[in-house]
Parts: sequence; C-alpha cells; structure tokens
Amino acid sequence: MPVTTENPGPYAPSTAITGLIERHRNKGLPSPVDAEVLARAGISDSLIPRTLQTMQTLDLLDEDKRPTEIFEGLRKASEPEFRKRVAEWLDGAYADALAFIEPSTAEETDIRDAFRSYKPVGQQDRMVTLFVGLYAYAGIRTERAPRQPMVRKPPGSKINSTSRATRPARVVSAEPTPSRSLVAPLSANGLPPVLAGLLASLPPQGQGWSADRREAFVKTFQAVLDFCYPIVQSEHQNNNKVYEGDRE
Repeated sequence: MPVTTENPGPYAPSTAITGLIERHRNKGLPSPVDAEVLARAGISDSLIPRTLQTMQTLDLLDEDKRPTEIFEGLRKASEPEFRKRVAEWLDGAYADALAFIEPSTAEETDIRDAFRSYKPVGQQDRMVTLFVGLYAYAGIRTERAPRQPMVRKPPGSKINSTSRATRPARVVSAEPTPSRSLVAPLSANGLPPVLAGLLASLPPQGQGWSADRREAFVKTFQAVLDFCYPIVQSEHQNNNKVYEGDRE
C-alpha cells in the first residue's frame, strides 16, 4: 500500500530494509517473515517492530507477513535491472510524497516538508532518513557538483574590479559525475543528516552483527557516501578553478 498521511509512515533504518532485500535476493527469507526471522537475519530486538511495519507499509510484506509480488520481483531481478526495479518500487510506495517533491533534485528541507503531515510526528526525521537512504540505494542522484569553498586572496592583495565579470560561472569536473543525488545541509555534528543517520544505525560498540547485515551496511554506506560527496576532479587543479561561491 502507498505511504499516505492516513496511516503511520515507515521509519525503520534504511540499512535494515536494504539488508533484508539483499538477504532475500541471495539466500531467501522464510515465510512468513516474522519477528523470529528478522532476529535470525540480524535485526536487533528494538528494531524488529518498526522493521516489520516498514516492510508492510512499503509493500514488501502482505498482511500475513508473507513476501509480496514486489518483494519477489526484487529477489528475481537480474543485476542489470535491479536498481531500476528498486526505483520503480519506491516511486510506487512513495507516490503520495512524490506529488510534492522530485527525489532526484529535492533538497532535504523540501523532503522534510513533504513529510510534515505524516504520523507519528516524532518519527518524521527517521522517515526522511529512510526515504533518502532508499533512494540512494536505488542509485538516484543529480548531476549537481558539490559546493566548494571560495578561493581567497592573501591579506593585503587587491581585487581586480573586473575579475568577477570575466570569470566563468563555475568549473565542473571533466569526469562524469553520478546521474542523480540529494544535496542536504549538514547536521549538528558536521555530517550530512543521511550519513549521520546511517552511522547512528550501527550496533553499539562491542555488540556483534551478522555477515549479511555488515555486507548490506557497507554497500549502503558506499552508496550514501557517493550521494553525499560526489567524486570531482583531482585537487591539484583547484587553484585554477573559480567556484560558484565566488559569484555575487
């Protein structure tokens, strides 16, 4: 069923959902997918209720906690078509929110606004983190280059009054950048919120996790890292660049 304001929204960690998708693709999950199955798959006890609710809300499990056709379709999809199938699943599940935002270009503040009417209100930040994490897992990004610091002149140097008018607007890397991304403001700890949320989903220090869950986390972390910090041209060329931050 689509995610709507009429029912509780999904807010499990994206790593839990993507980890279960990967496990189902590679090994299969017993049916029904109940609390015992999730515990054996490495989901912590505190996350099991919200993970089950999220999988049902996102149409991965039916009312009897059995894999839906969508979940089975993701399991059977070939590698070349898998990310496309994930994007199609997410577009259907989040159709209500997508009436107000475009996931390939929306700022995180816009995504946050799109979820302000969802309940429970206290979990809206986690809904946003899940949304962004799942779309990053699907490989959805923009062609936008990351904002770079201004090139500052040494103290006492004079600024040519005509230099700003003759500068190019910005220099974009000659290397191809990922096709789509979400650009988010930094959180209180200096990290993009989606990356901070992903790191917060790590188990407590000293507590172990399954190999499948670790593998899913590493894959998702790589996707989220590329989404937050797209690769640009080598740093030794920076002195010859004029960045967008220099423009009036």
